[in-house]
Amino acid sequence: MAEEYGLTDKGVNIKRLDTILEEMHTDLTEKWGVNTQQNPKSFLNVLLTNVADSIAELWELGQDVYNSQYPMTAEGMYLDNVAQFAGVTRETAAPSYYHILCTGTDGTLIPESTIIASKTAPATNLRPTNGSNTISRSNFNTAEVKVVSLDGNPITVALNGNVFSVTPEDEDDEATALQSLCDAITDDDFTAEINEDGYLYIASVSAVSTSAMILSDNLTTNSVGSVFTFATEEDGDIYLPNGAICEITKSVTGLTSVVNVGSYVAGRDDETDTEYRQSYLEKIFTHSSRMMDSIRSAILNNCQGVTAIAVYENDSNEYDEYGRYPHSIEVVVDGGDETEIAQQILNTKAGGISTYGSVEVTLAGEYEEELTIRFNRPTYVYLWIHCEITVAKNSTLPTNYADLIREVIVEDVEALACGDDVIPQNIFLPDIYSNVYGIDYVEITMGTGSSKPDEYTERNVYATVRERAVTSEDMIEVVING
Repeated sequence: MAEEYGLTDKGVNIKRLDTILEEMHTDLTEKWGVNTQQNPKSFLNVLLTNVADSIAELWELGQDVYNSQYPMTAEGMYLDNVAQFAGVTRETAAPSYYHILCTGTDGTLIPESTIIASKTAPATNLRPTNGSNTISRSNFNTAEVKVVSLDGNPITVALNGNVFSVTPEDEDDEATALQSLCDAITDDDFTAEINEDGYLYIASVSAVSTSAMILSDNLTTNSVGSVFTFATEEDGDIYLPNGAICEITKSVTGLTSVVNVGSYVAGRDDETDTEYRQSYLEKIFTHSSRMMDSIRSAILNNCQGVTAIAVYENDSNEYDEYGRYPHSIEVVVDGGDETEIAQQILNTKAGGISTYGSVEVTLAGEYEEELTIRFNRPTYVYLWIHCEITVAKNSTLPTNYADLIREVIVEDVEALACGDDVIPQNIFLPDIYSNVYGIDYVEITMGTGSSKPDEYTERNVYATVRERAVTSEDMIEVVING
């Protein structure tokens, strides 16, 4: 039976150059009665080869057009075009975002032209993301309070509407009065102490929260710290530890110090075709009728920096074995901004379904009522991996075999979701064999913990629903057996 070409029931099947040239020679040989292939160097053979090559290119063009209609085979702009039919777009490059505690004089304006930098080498520059910002006691995170005068009236501070007040005795000096006020502040959302400079130092328990403070006329501020969002000038996932961003590159009158606090929102480079195809499969669930799939997809689509997510549901009338409320959902998310994540959960979850988790975010509802959305961050399970390989007979490993294996394992672990178990036979081995030639056998054992184990005893590592496995290249040993 002759082979079918073109659009078949198994997809597109194109004619290759050798097939086209063979058919042309066969037709001419039958019609002319002369074997046209007898002399490969003949003018006719050279002519037919050139014509057949052009025809083969047309077949390949047809195959490319066919492949451009499907997300799994389209590339470049054609992948963007076909994915848009499902309402999915490619993630473009984005900077990393940091919460910056800006400390200075109350009322200091932080213009959008402000530039701050890290103390690393090379330095990373950052700029404000929301235009100009103002350091103010109405949006403070930390504050130094001092006495203007002891006039016999109470000294009072109000924190988010909670009022704390003391009336100094006639013999009290400013230090004693401040200490009395400090002792009177019992709000669990704030800490209060007299610092080494003698000021009443009030700080939010949350490093990134914004609160309102009102002082009586006989008190004022020495300095105020407000938290604003800054973005790196360069795109990509740029990680800087807390305290690393502390340089004011372009000075601002009234601004005395800056420092990054809390967690950051990871940036990214332009999404590659491979990454786009993978995220396409996850994001198309935006249109799903299943609430859990829709929530997961909405967060992936709209929250920058999310690296892993799992959504669970308790649809029973009782608390389940994980402590979830009846008729509730639990979202476990790694990475991303807390407010953005909570907003997507609120937008997507069904009415009457409660949320479960230790992270609480208060949002405004449709009628400006306060709604509390809860979710969880995963606990990390640190993987220490020992990979022992056997070299195949009469084979030679690539010189960078160890680096290649480490890269494969790190990529596979990063692809795991919250709650995914680590089964090396299923996860690592197929990719190791396909990316590193010359390997006959691979044996992987693991250990867990914050420090390197004395022995690698685990064949598999099982994660709970609120755990996520993580590793890095310096936590992976690669050795050759024998």
